[in-house]
Amino acid sequence: MAGDRLPVVVRRVAGFVGGTPGIPPGSHVLVACSGGPDSTALAAALGELTVDRALRLTMVHLRHGLRSASDETDDEAVVRSLAEKLGVDLRVETLAIGPGPNLEARARVVRRRALRTAAETVGATHIALGHTLDDQAETVLLRLLRGGGRRGLAGMRAHDGTIVRPLLAVRRADVRWYLAARHLRASLDRSNADLRYARNRVRRLLLPLLAAEFNPRMAEALAGLAARFRDEDELLDDLARDALGRLCHDGGLHCEIAHLPPGLARRVVRGWLATHGLSAPTAEHVERVRRAATQTTGVVTLPGPRRVLREGDVLVCRPGARPVGGAFCLSLAPGEAVRGPTWSLELSVPRRWDAGESPQRGADGALLDAEALPGPLSVRAPRRGDRIQVPNVGTRKLQDVLVDRKVPREHRAALPVLMAGEVAVWVPGIVRSAVARIADGTRWVLEARLLRHDKVALPLAKPYGSVTSRAECTKRGAFE
Repeated sequence: MAGDRLPVVVRRVAGFVGGTPGIPPGSHVLVACSGGPDSTALAAALGELTVDRALRLTMVHLRHGLRSASDETDDEAVVRSLAEKLGVDLRVETLAIGPGPNLEARARVVRRRALRTAAETVGATHIALGHTLDDQAETVLLRLLRGGGRRGLAGMRAHDGTIVRPLLAVRRADVRWYLAARHLRASLDRSNADLRYARNRVRRLLLPLLAAEFNPRMAEALAGLAARFRDEDELLDDLARDALGRLCHDGGLHCEIAHLPPGLARRVVRGWLATHGLSAPTAEHVERVRRAATQTTGVVTLPGPRRVLREGDVLVCRPGARPVGGAFCLSLAPGEAVRGPTWSLELSVPRRWDAGESPQRGADGALLDAEALPGPLSVRAPRRGDRIQVPNVGTRKLQDVLVDRKVPREHRAALPVLMAGEVAVWVPGIVRSAVARIADGTRWVLEARLLRHDKVALPLAKPYGSVTSRAECTKRGAFE
């Protein structure tokens, strides 16, 4: 066939096969086909090129379980019909997407994992996705609205490792024309009209408004912007690799990065962290590491856990201490003891307060005015937003107190916080609240004591029951 008479979709895909970057002739391509217009057009166009370009195709259809059974059955029927028409093998995979927030993001992760597994199974060298120029424009605009940087505004890449997008320069209108010309049926996903999804609002409301009011070729303008950002992104990556090779020795990063332009220095830091297994650090982590090159002391804590610190003129990455313990919440009544990750805490039965004795019990002990407790007692891990009433100071964030006392971050999750209702009254060894302290009017006291597992083994005291207030103690006969 003469090239001029070929539909735009076929011409674009034909230019992609054998192009740079693209799909080399003779490749085995796994085509992800949902049954929608874009992926159907991609599979059909690649099917037209199998003989001329010596391509081997395998189609894969993923059932997400997110639509009605009838819709998913119809999608699969469309894909099976196309596979039979093209004479290619078809794999149908059912995905398991668990509950949780951000369904679209979680589905994307599961889908990519399934596609890579299917490609390895059939021996495919490329995974072809049906994203179009319109998809690219929507992606760039969404990332712009969310505050994306240069890398994010570069959008999707036509060639991203084993993943290829041959239709990334094709408009959806060309896809519809191609399907009509070839008499190909495609299914429609009704969720694409649901304006609860941000992408649908961009597609159906924002982009048409921008095209009508500002630029009729808005989609092409956004896609062109993404292409320029990608070119500049690749240039900066090359410069960062060169700088990293010059400044990184024996796993350390020379503090000369402090003299690099900030944009380049951040990329160098990202590349250096990747060599230590941290492939997706947050912007905040990268900035803190970059600033560490300008300081003589200090430690940057990173996920993993890892630590970055300065040794002489070099930043080094060391293993961090793993968090001790985890979330816990244990009820505690007089006469009982509870065990935590690295400690045990016991509570005495109520007793009369002797005004002649000292109220001090050291770092691992505390006396509580049993009648001044504002609620039932429990022991739990610190939580975000916890506050404690510090004597002679006032109410402070518990987080700030822990920082002031230089409690390592990895140890904080195991700290016991003695609560009276919703009020923090004691963090053993750290801070004692002004709540329920011994005063002139104190008549009955409870004594709390912390025992550390690495120092003493605590046999659990015989439970006294759920006595947690004066009224309950009176009812149980604990008070005279």
